Amino acid sequence: MTNTQLRAGLLLTLTALVVGAAQLGPRARASTKAAVPQFLRDVSPILDKKGCSVAACHGKFGGRGGLQLSLLTLTPADDFEPLVRGGRGRRVNLLEPEKSLLLMKATNKTPHSGGERFAVGSPEYRTIRDWIAAGAPFNEANDASLTKLTVSPAQVTLSKVGQKVPLKVVASFSDGTTRDVTAQANYETSDPAVVAVDDKGVMTGKRWGGAAVVVRYLGTVHSASLTLPREDKTPYPKLAQGNLIDDLVYANLKRLNVQPSRLTNDSEFLRRVSLDLRGILPSVQESTAFLADKTPDKRAKLIDTFLDSPEFVDMRVLRLGDMLRVHPRNLGNNISGERSAAIFTEWLKDCVSQNLPYDQFVKQLLMARGSSYTNGPTNFYKIDRNPDERMETTAQAFLGQRMACARCHKHPFDRWTTDDYWNFAAFMGRVGTRNGNLDGESEIFYSPGGRVTNQSVTGRNRGKDAPPTLLGTGAPLDPELLRPGRRGDGPDLVALLSDWVTSRENPYFAKATVNRIWSHYLGRGVVHPVDDMRATTPASVPGLLEALAKDFVDHKYDTKHLIRTILSSRTYQTSSEVNPTNALDNQFFSHFYPRPMLGQVLLDNLNLATGSTERFGDFPTDTRATQLTLPSNSFFMDCFGRSQREFLAELEPKNEPTLVQVLHVLNSPYVDQKIRAGNGTVATLVRDKALSNEDIIKKLYQSTLSRLPSPTELAAAVKHLTSSPKRDEAVQDLMWALISSREFYFVS
Repeated sequence: MTNTQLRAGLLLTLTALVVGAAQLGPRARASTKAAVPQFLRDVSPILDKKGCSVAACHGKFGGRGGLQLSLLTLTPADDFEPLVRGGRGRRVNLLEPEKSLLLMKATNKTPHSGGERFAVGSPEYRTIRDWIAAGAPFNEANDASLTKLTVSPAQVTLSKVGQKVPLKVVASFSDGTTRDVTAQANYETSDPAVVAVDDKGVMTGKRWGGAAVVVRYLGTVHSASLTLPREDKTPYPKLAQGNLIDDLVYANLKRLNVQPSRLTNDSEFLRRVSLDLRGILPSVQESTAFLADKTPDKRAKLIDTFLDSPEFVDMRVLRLGDMLRVHPRNLGNNISGERSAAIFTEWLKDCVSQNLPYDQFVKQLLMARGSSYTNGPTNFYKIDRNPDERMETTAQAFLGQRMACARCHKHPFDRWTTDDYWNFAAFMGRVGTRNGNLDGESEIFYSPGGRVTNQSVTGRNRGKDAPPTLLGTGAPLDPELLRPGRRGDGPDLVALLSDWVTSRENPYFAKATVNRIWSHYLGRGVVHPVDDMRATTPASVPGLLEALAKDFVDHKYDTKHLIRTILSSRTYQTSSEVNPTNALDNQFFSHFYPRPMLGQVLLDNLNLATGSTERFGDFPTDTRATQLTLPSNSFFMDCFGRSQREFLAELEPKNEPTLVQVLHVLNSPYVDQKIRAGNGTVATLVRDKALSNEDIIKKLYQSTLSRLPSPTELAAAVKHLTSSPKRDEAVQDLMWALISSREFYFVS
């Protein structure tokens, strides 16, 4: 036998002995247990901290350089096999630990595209070397695993910019031990402009505001929230009392030493609330009457009037259609998709018109049965065809939880595991779909034998039937609930799911609902994004969501009551003009955040202001864009922002200002033709010889900006009209200037 053969034989023998010893359990290794590093508790945190498991390195799908680790070490137990037994065993050298490829690569002694991750002789190096020297042991059943992560302080208020506060992170393990893992944890700030955090967990205040620091360790995430008030010794003013919203918003602003902006004047309020509730500008007659009204409760009366208008129904249906992704392409082919979309939209319109309590609305969606051509809500189950997709929509739209990340691996910034994902999806496995008698028709029915298989990439339950488990409860349903009845049916698990989703005890439903509706009128959610409500994205106003959710539930999920409460608050009625204290505020609602109109709303108001008309397909000529039961092909609406109703991540329209929008208004014959319309606003005003230049200017301002021009604006406009050789072209120029202004384009 050669020396090479002898050496190989010894290596195989030693490997077998080590692996065998690792599986004997704690009793056989009791004498060395304290001295030997463990894979989960000691080695895995190093791989995470040093960036080995990030998506840009070995944590990406498919890995890198032949090695794939779990993303961000979210499932550290899964990393043992590829490290020790993968790559033909080349990564770990049990006879000569220092020559292990795992160490040689990390120290860059062997060329490594990731460069040096730690130095020879460092604590990380010694830990991994000692673990390999002990035989690279790992016994998932007996090794210490993380059971709890504690971050302190959980909340901290700094007193000045530049102040530093160190975090302390303590891990509790299954063997009863605890360890300070501050140096091993990973840190990320939600707002680098407000707070910085280094790799040792030291937070530094950079400017006034609030932010969260996300702490991640061995697949578990927690957060610490930091508040830094403005440094200003000026006495804080006494603020006027408002409703429950204002009490909480103003208390938070006082804590931040930030003063709210002034209240809107009547013209500003009228325009804002009309656009938000009805999607249309107030008429000149409405504006004149409202400004002349001297009663103290006229704003409350106006809100009630608009809430009872048919235009409010159109706007609310538009928002619900965006959220549920009601679009012909999602519901069938050609005529069948259009028919289903129209039937679904008509059902939405009926629900809004009746002010159906929101819990009943969601329950009818989840419990929908029968034909997609005769029962509108059944089309909810045609938009997504698979149980996992239906579950994702349910969780994101109604519970504010993004579950997609947990489909393959543990959610990197939330509590959800792959088991949570597939077990919750198992309820949707009971929803059956079959073809109806008509072309494109679907029938939705309860399928008691429906099953969902856990399809996670890794995990011990991969390939097994997923037990139906309510999200966040952790425990599968009582087996008795899953036992078929005498006729093979048993309990209706979809009914159980719908009852739980809409229950007042549900920790997600009411808060997710009020957060989404709040964002429609205030420009952003109290938790933002609105459909990603996790512990690591804390609310910008403490206690506000809880108070609104309780009020919503107490009023039996009355959507109109919730909207009325929001719009009646001084917070909503605050001006968009900033003051010296709140110019940097983008989350605490100290002023109104101007936002572009939705594409449909802007088009309707462009037509209204210019006096032009437009026909959408086969709909009547007087149909507004916000009334369309079916999306119409329109470059203008797509350009200026409307939901494409395609992906869950695009539930809200994307309507940020763009250069394309500016060029479209400047150069488009589409807009120019509306201004020059023969029976339009400009032509009508020019033909009226009784109107002076000042009269024309005032009417143009009222029809576009819902206000009269300031003296400066009036003087400039009069000068332009009087100096122009062609009066009609001068008036057209003025109309174009007004509709292309930021003030016309924005709800402010």
